[in-house]
Amino acid sequence: MIPGKRKLLGRNIGAMSREAVFETADAIESESREGYEVTRKRVLYEEVLLVTLHRELGAVYVIAMGVFTLIFASVAFSARREPAVAITFGVLALPFFIACAARMILKLDFVSVFGRRSKAVMRFSVRKRRAREVYGRICSRALEVQRALVEQQAAPVSDADTQPPLPPEDVANDAAGAIGSA
Repeated sequence: MIPGKRKLLGRNIGAMSREAVFETADAIESESREGYEVTRKRVLYEEVLLVTLHRELGAVYVIAMGVFTLIFASVAFSARREPAVAITFGVLALPFFIACAARMILKLDFVSVFGRRSKAVMRFSVRKRRAREVYGRICSRALEVQRALVEQQAAPVSDADTQPPLPPEDVANDAAGAIGSA
């Protein structure tokens, strides 16, 4: 089976897993890699129940960056009588402080797509406009597919479709000459 064209929508990268989310013609496809194991899940547009766009801080990241900042800054402060050591540890504390402040200001945008059996999650740390574009694209495509499905099911039924089908002629003719009939 050859997969159709896929367009990368976003990624969700954690400590031990990598997830890439793609858009196909009929679904949102999530491909997750945990170690050497690759798993693919699909959320069909006709089965989309909910699409969310929300923002989170990522408390574990902020706490970790804050702890590293405090460690290096406290060493720099305690070594203030040795200017070379204080400056070195102060410079080492600076990237952790910047990372912590940037996360607290920008936060993380998440786009989640929930289906009947599976879900797909994309995380956007800096590209906020891209998160809104992906959210709008998924919502509009799911609405389009679901409306077409409803219109197709609500199409008027003709009289030929309501009548039961006639039995084949061979079965009707053979019934009279069946074995055991009187």
